[in-house]
Order: sequence, then C-alpha cells, then structure tokens
Amino acid sequence: MSHLRRYTIAVLLTSPALALAFLGRGVWGTAATYSFFLGAVMLSSWISGLGPGIVSTVLGTLAADYFLIAPLHTLTFDSSRLVQLSAFVAIAILISSLNASRRRAVDSLAAARTELEQRVRERTAELATADDTLRGEIERRNQSERNFRGLIDAAPDAILVIDTDGRVLRMNDEAERMFGYTRDALIGRNIETIIPERFRAAHAAKRQTYGTAAATRTIAGELAGKRADGTEFPVEIRVSLLDAHGQRAIVGIVRDVTERNRAQQVQLHLVHDLGERVKELTALHTTSRLLNEPGTPSELLARIVTLLPPAWQYPDITGAHIATGDIDVRTEGFELTPWVQRANFTTSDGRTGTIEIVYREARPSAAEGPFLAEERNLIQSLAGMLRAYFERVQAEEDRVNLARAEAGRLQAQEANAAKDQFLATLSHELRSPLNVMLGWTQMLRSGQVSPAAAARGFDILERSVRLQAKLIEDLLDVSRIVTGKLRVEKRRVDLATIVDAAVDAARPAAHAKKVALTATIEPTLFMAADPQRLQQVVSNLLTNALKFTPEHGSIDVRVDRVEDSARIVVRDSGIGIAPDLLPRIFDRFQQGDSSTTRTHGGLGLGLAIVRHLVEQHGGQVAVASAGSGHGSTFTITLPLLKDVTLTASAPHALLMDRSLLSGVRVLVVDDEADARITLGTILEQFGAEPTVVASAQDALDSMAQTLPDVLLSDVAMPNENGYALMRRVRTTVDAGRLPAAALSAYVDGDSREQALDAGFQTYLSKPIEPTLLATTLASLLHRGVAS
Repeated sequence: MSHLRRYTIAVLLTSPALALAFLGRGVWGTAATYSFFLGAVMLSSWISGLGPGIVSTVLGTLAADYFLIAPLHTLTFDSSRLVQLSAFVAIAILISSLNASRRRAVDSLAAARTELEQRVRERTAELATADDTLRGEIERRNQSERNFRGLIDAAPDAILVIDTDGRVLRMNDEAERMFGYTRDALIGRNIETIIPERFRAAHAAKRQTYGTAAATRTIAGELAGKRADGTEFPVEIRVSLLDAHGQRAIVGIVRDVTERNRAQQVQLHLVHDLGERVKELTALHTTSRLLNEPGTPSELLARIVTLLPPAWQYPDITGAHIATGDIDVRTEGFELTPWVQRANFTTSDGRTGTIEIVYREARPSAAEGPFLAEERNLIQSLAGMLRAYFERVQAEEDRVNLARAEAGRLQAQEANAAKDQFLATLSHELRSPLNVMLGWTQMLRSGQVSPAAAARGFDILERSVRLQAKLIEDLLDVSRIVTGKLRVEKRRVDLATIVDAAVDAARPAAHAKKVALTATIEPTLFMAADPQRLQQVVSNLLTNALKFTPEHGSIDVRVDRVEDSARIVVRDSGIGIAPDLLPRIFDRFQQGDSSTTRTHGGLGLGLAIVRHLVEQHGGQVAVASAGSGHGSTFTITLPLLKDVTLTASAPHALLMDRSLLSGVRVLVVDDEADARITLGTILEQFGAEPTVVASAQDALDSMAQTLPDVLLSDVAMPNENGYALMRRVRTTVDAGRLPAAALSAYVDGDSREQALDAGFQTYLSKPIEPTLLATTLASLLHRGVAS
C-alpha cells in the first residue's frame, strides 16, 4: 500500500470521527467524544500503521481543540485543555503503537529468520517505549481511566495489570473471556489463581524477581493458563514493568495459543507421517528397481529382504522373511514371535509365496494391532510386486522355452533336411562304384574283352572297391566319433615316414589327374601317435586337395619343426573355400556344393575325421583360403616327443609271397557262401589248404575229424556266433591252444574286446586286403612275419 493511500485513509477516518463527536457532544459530553477520535486512531493504525495512526492522533487533537473544547474555533492550550489533550494523545499513541506492533508481528511471520529477529527487537523496543509511555500516563492521568479501559478492552489479546505482590489490578474483556473470571471475581486476587498449581511456586518466584528488578525490561515466553472451570491451556505472554511515581505495576499481554499449538502439532504429525510415507515409498521404489535388475530370483530376494526392516516404524527390532518355492531368505536372527505381520501371494501358474515381518519385542499398538495401517498396505504392495515379478519371470521362461522349442523344431527340420540330403548323397556315392563294378564284372565274365581292356577293368574294379571301402570306413569312423569309441593306439613313430607313405599313396591319383604333387619333409620328427590314424589324417587332406584341384594344378606338402611341435602344411591351387563355409568346413556333412549338378563327390566326412584325429593326438588343425578360385591351405600342429634317442618302429612292407602259407591247414567259418568261396580262394593263392564250413557246429564237427593249423572265423552267424564257437574251442584239450583270428564287418571297439575275451588272438575287419590276411595268419603261426 502506498504512503499517500495510507495517510489518506487516516484523514478520511478522522473526518467522520469529528462529525460524530461534534454531533454527540451534547449527549455524552466533551470528554466522551474523544472515543470517536480514538476509534479513528485505532482504525488508522490498524489498517495503515503507526504513521497514519499518529497523523490521525494529531488531526483528532487539533480538531477536538478547535471544534469541541470551548472556547471554540481557537487553538488555545490552557492547563485544562492540555490535560485532556495529553491524555488523548497518550492513549492514541499507545493504540497506534500497539496496532503497529501487531502489524509488524504479522508481517514478520512471512520474513526470514534474520528479519524476524530484527522485527522482534524493533517490536520489543516499541513495546518498551509504549509501556514507558503508558506507565507515565497512568501516573499522571488517573482521570483517563475510563478511556484507558475502553482502549484495553478493544485489544484482541488479554491484558492484565498486577502489582508487585501479584494482585490483579485491572483486566480487559478478552481476559474475562479467556480465563472465565469476571472482573469482580478476579481483581484483587493473586495472579497465580489463573496459573496451574504445579507452576504457581515457580511463577511467583519469577514474578517477585522481575518486580523488584532495578532495571525495567520486557520479557516474553509461553506458560500454561488455568480457566475458572479448571481447564488448562497454553498461552503466550509478554510482560512489561511500569514505574509511576515510585509505584510499580506489571502489565501482561496474554494470547491463547491453543489453536496455534494444535496447528503445529498437526504439522509435526504430518511431517512425521510424510517421513514414514517416504520410508515406505523408498522401500517400494528400491524393491521395484531391484526386481528389474539382472540376477537370479534368489539373489534379488536376498537383497530385498534386507531393505524391509527400515521401512517399518521400529527398524531396530524388526525382522523380515521371504519364502517362495525353493527360495527362503531372511534377515539375520529372524525368528517368529507373537508380533508378526504376514502377506501371501499366488501367481497364475500356482507359485505361492509369503512375506513375514516380525517385532522381536512388544511395542505399543492400536486396536488393530502393533502394526500401522500403512504398514499393512505396504506389505500387501510388496506381495503384489513379488507376484508381478514372478509372473514376469514365468512369462520370460515360457518365452525362452517357446523360443527353444521353435529353435529345436527348426533344428529338427534342418537335421531332417540334412539327413535326407546326406542319404541321397550316400546313395549316390555308394551306387556309383557299384554300377561300375557290376558293369565290368559282367563284361569280364563274357570273355569278349581284350587283355588290355581286361587289365584296365581290373584296375577300375579295384579302385571302385577301395572307394566303397573308404566310404564305409569314413561312416564307421564318424559313428565311432559320435559315440566316443574311436580309439587311437599311440606308439613312438617318425612323422616323416608316415607322411612319406601318405604322399606316395596319393601320387598315382595325382599323376592321373596331371596335378603336380611335391613334398618337403624334415626327417626325424618323433612323436607318440597311432601311425595308421595319422596316415589317415594326411591321406584325407591329400584326397581333399586332389578332389578340388583342377588339372595342371599343384599340391605342396611341407613338414617341419616349430619349437616343440611338428607342423604339417598341405597347400593346393584348387577352387578355394568360400568365406561363409570356412567356419564350418570341419563340421560333419559340410560340403561347398551338395546339389545334383556338383562336380565333386564325397560325403563331407573326411575333414571332420581329420579334426577329431588331430585333437586326439593333442594337436590342432586350421584352414585358410583367400576365397573361391584362390586355393586353400590346411595346417596341422602336433606335439613332438622330447626324448628322441630311441628309434621308431618301422612299418613292414606287405609283400605278395605266394608261399607264405604253404601247406597250412586253415579252417574258414562263415555263414555267407560268397565270403567262404572268396576267403578260400585268397588262401589258396598263398599256398594254404583251406577247409570252408558254414556254421559253428560244422566247424566243431570238422575239427573233431581233422584239427587245422589255424582257425579263421566270422563273428556274426546264425544260431551260434563266432564268440561262442571260440569259447567252445578253448575248452577242448586238442584245440585249446589253436591259433585263431576273428573276421567281421563289425569294427567297433566292443566287438574287438569281445573277440579277444572269447579267445581269438587277433581281430580283422572286412573288407581285408589279401596280403594283410595272409601275413596275419602267418604271424599267428610264427612264420617269420612280425606280429
């Protein structure tokens, strides 16, 4: 509010007061008319502050002297006028001061603490000034009692005046209303009457000390008041000491602060409740955050259970427990007590769970129990969150299972497609040599081919048979790899000898295809290896290189030492390997082209066998290719033996010695007629005298008549197999030491073990090279061939 407006209000309020006083002077008397001006002063100071109140006081004083006090229309200040005007001015100034103090006190509530303290000091100084003025005026102006009473009765706070002995001298209307005593009932009585009994002695002592103090000062504080009906209530009191002509009095301004304190209590309660809600919300927020973090349900619940006690009103004695399914987590020292709060949850898939909160000792409780309603809501909310979490976990598991099922379905489809493709390829690869074999067999049987053509036919038949045997052997090797039964029988070998043998075996095919095959091999590289399997590794790589290297291409084989390892490198100038095929080139059944228009045969097993055999020897195999048309390089690393002082065993050459089995009586047992005829013919080629029979019983009958020098028996036969035959042979006296060899199309390790356990000295797999068959039987008879 602007200064002009404030002072204008003071002028405007003084004008009607003058009019009313002028009109009522004949009714109430001149002295009473001052009340109208006091009203104007009170309103001016109430609305606009001290300055306008003083302006209203000055205007009222001049107006009263000029218009109301005889002689009229003159400003004459004789002693009589001076007394009346001084009393009026003093009271008006007091009213203005009090109203200004009230206004500043109200405004100071919205200011900062520093400003508040400053305003309090200012108000204290003003009240002290007002009290001094009031004390002086009381001493000098006893005749203004009625006007002063009207003034204090208009005050919004209770005002009591007591002497130094504590007797009540005066009180206003608000004091009557506040304490429930009339003036007649309280004036003259001790002020401790309106003080609760338990505080009276202390109050009296402080009052006496204050009343006898040398210096006057204003003090303020809070006390407890007591009404006439005995009820107590809080009050705020401001006390001033008046000293008029040696007579001391104490003026107390009292305000009932019941509503204010109640509001403060409500505020404190709200703040406390807000703090409790913050704890609960923090627990819910943290739980929600944790349930969205990675981790197993057990790990997450173990972290969550430690967060629960601080969210309850007595965290120091609170324990928590969460159990669901096979998960059971709890705070340290958790035990069930009579003071327990529990919430259960159940998910849509039937999973149940429980949250338990306990107090380890009793606590004050309301009618509903020791736990707050908000805490009951909190535990239910937590249960709902856990239910939602496990619903989400189950949904994720269902999604993963569905994805796995879909992946399995696709994998099964791919496997079925791969199986169909493999079976088609296998059928093609098996039927092709069979077709060649059937054709040449029929042509040779006709006797209408020239000797040169017949020789070529025999070569083709041999290659077809070997190809057929190689396909079957690869299939069997893969079967052994899958079942974990592929055995590697290691001994000390020279790698150079093995690689030389593999290269020599591949030279005819390289020459026929006009491919340059070169080899650079470092000698004396000793290692522990299965020579047959290691030669198979090199042969597979060379076969692969020959298959994919066009005419006039080149294949280079290098063997050297790299620190404690041997390195075999097979590099070709063939068609190369596409980048997308490189990562899976060593997988089973993988081929660059499996269509019906492909230019290269095979089942895609050779490289898979290579990797497995190399790894069984403790080595590694790798492939590199710059892409289609740029050839390929296969590199094998194998560990070498550190001790090279011993010489490796050298392979024995298998020579076609026609007299190797000369005069040897061989009993051949096989249920297949073609096999019996073939074996008998082979043995005759080496000078043996074979006897062929079709069953185990026929073999026993034959041995009962003539004991052979050596027994060669098939394993799989109807009625009685080769194992049973051998066990019966070993129980007879004459045949107990008979040399015996098993011959079977079963090539797994278990069949070999069973044969040896039954009494066979050696185990041969079909198909078998004639020379190998003859040398094996000769070794059993100790005819100069190493076993």
